[in-house]
Amino acid sequence: MKRNEILSVSFLVMVFACSFFAVTYLQVSIVGSPTVSDVDNAQPFIVSTPLILGVGFHEDSRLLNQSTRIEIYNFVKNNPGIHFRGICGNLGLPVGAVQYHLGLLTGAGLLLVYRDRQFKRYFETRRFRETEMKIISLLRHKTVRRILAVLSESDSIFHKDLALKLGISSQALTWQMNRLRKTGLVDTVKERIKVKYFLNEENAMTVKSCLCVT
Repeated sequence: MKRNEILSVSFLVMVFACSFFAVTYLQVSIVGSPTVSDVDNAQPFIVSTPLILGVGFHEDSRLLNQSTRIEIYNFVKNNPGIHFRGICGNLGLPVGAVQYHLGLLTGAGLLLVYRDRQFKRYFETRRFRETEMKIISLLRHKTVRRILAVLSESDSIFHKDLALKLGISSQALTWQMNRLRKTGLVDTVKERIKVKYFLNEENAMTVKSCLCVT
């Protein structure tokens, strides 16, 4: 009888131990930060939960259980195309802290980085197309934004009139417009000796919509 009792207790201990390790392994697998490709392939595991502080939680939502990380995520969400220094300055956070949390958020596929020359600009994942991120990044440059805003409000405008409206020199405007023509967002036409600018028809609506979100 005593032997049977010992065997029964041993069996129960083994069952308990196996269950404990199985649950622990499952939790570690879920909490681990996936790569961007992992997030793309993890759609069947998305959990429908209420929005907390403007963030939709899914399988890697535990990354957003830290106040500073949530603050950074929501700031990027509300300011698409913001660059690294802009995040640090506007939120008043140390460079090291922002770098650490952005690394976790981008590594998990919650945010993505768009390269704008020397700037790394951050966007909420799956919200914008490539063309939109390109335009939003350009709009983050003050003078370019003013140029595109003027062109979006008028069918066309002459070089001299645009320079006067912006309060910049003719040479400075020429430099800016040469850059914008290369992006395909702006077209030009000559009328005798005058140059007239207008938004590229194919991208005009996209430019106008991007002006509304920046």
